[in-house]
Amino acid sequence: MRAIVKGVVIGVLGLAWLLVPVGYVHALDNTQSCAKQGFILCQDGKCGSRKCYCNNKVLSPGETCIKTLGGKTYFYFCDGCTAKMIQVITRQPSQVKPPAGGTLQKSP
Repeated sequence: MRAIVKGVVIGVLGLAWLLVPVGYVHALDNTQSCAKQGFILCQDGKCGSRKCYCNNKVLSPGETCIKTLGGKTYFYFCDGCTAKMIQVITRQPSQVKPPAGGTLQKSP
């Protein structure tokens, strides 16, 4: 009787091992697997491979985008973990003043 119960338990566990998807048995991503693909490992345990949208373009993680609004220039980069554009810098247009008593000339 013990042999039969033992055989059934081993058989059930063996089938369970085959039926459980690999994702539940092993982590899908880790630091090394993400690095091999050129990405970082995000806090949610997935590789930072999400794409972003900026100026009606699809950007890969780490790519930059420039937007100009109201005379200011905004620089963004694509965060592959959140799929959001992150603002990194803002520049106001530079105003060049001519030297005292002179005029501005374009260089050839």
